[in-house]
Amino acid sequence: MLYILLALAFLSATAIVVGAQMFSAGYWLILIFIGLWAACFLGWAIIYLLWLLIVSLLVNKKKEITKPSKFYGYFVKETMSMLLFFSRSKVHMEGVENIPRDTKYLLVANHRSNFDPITCLAKFGKNDLVFVSKPENFSLPIAGGWIHHAGFMAIDRENPKNALVTINKAADYLKNQQVSVGIFPEGTRNKTTEPLLPFKNGALKIATKAQCPIVVAAMKNTREVQHNFPWKRTHIYLHIEVISAEEVKESNTAKLSERVYDILKANV
Repeated sequence: MLYILLALAFLSATAIVVGAQMFSAGYWLILIFIGLWAACFLGWAIIYLLWLLIVSLLVNKKKEITKPSKFYGYFVKETMSMLLFFSRSKVHMEGVENIPRDTKYLLVANHRSNFDPITCLAKFGKNDLVFVSKPENFSLPIAGGWIHHAGFMAIDRENPKNALVTINKAADYLKNQQVSVGIFPEGTRNKTTEPLLPFKNGALKIATKAQCPIVVAAMKNTREVQHNFPWKRTHIYLHIEVISAEEVKESNTAKLSERVYDILKANV
């Protein structure tokens, strides 16, 4: 979507320059064109945001989603990619060659910043990634309606019975090869000096129920984005390790949780 907006801005600026017959402006033409391109890009970006807002106001957030929408999922991913770009963040990924290409998977990551899900959706979204998320996120302006219809699932962390319903739904998505599912097993953002918070009980049940691969993504520096923006570029590092579906089948939730915890702790 970012490239589409850049292309629209280029075409708009070109049309304005040609229409105004500015080619006699000599070297000033370059500066005029760059200024027009920037202005047109901003204009198209604003139109895109307004469109996102209008669509979010029209969707029914109370409608139960049984099949994630590829339409909504696509624009969620593209919007997250744009946010990552505008935040001046560059993502360096190690172990990306190990990510399964022919099957859906459970993505498990550490959580230190609001840019964690943004980074994951931008970089893993090609595999139709949705997240198990806290209910408050579904009330966010613009984002709430879009993530709801994209297939994101709210989890009730205070009620184990309700939480199990969400876990089963996420496992069904994986069993049916509909989408990959992302979770932050710490349950909330880690604001401490410790590398990780304790995992929530049952966080890895989704994998054991679906018997799917687990992609473990250890993220560094996402919390620096808010401190560096807009003057300094942030380098985000993702270390990726994969636990195969065969290994998941031979293990249990407790052992998987311990192994994932060890991988994350060693690489964050």
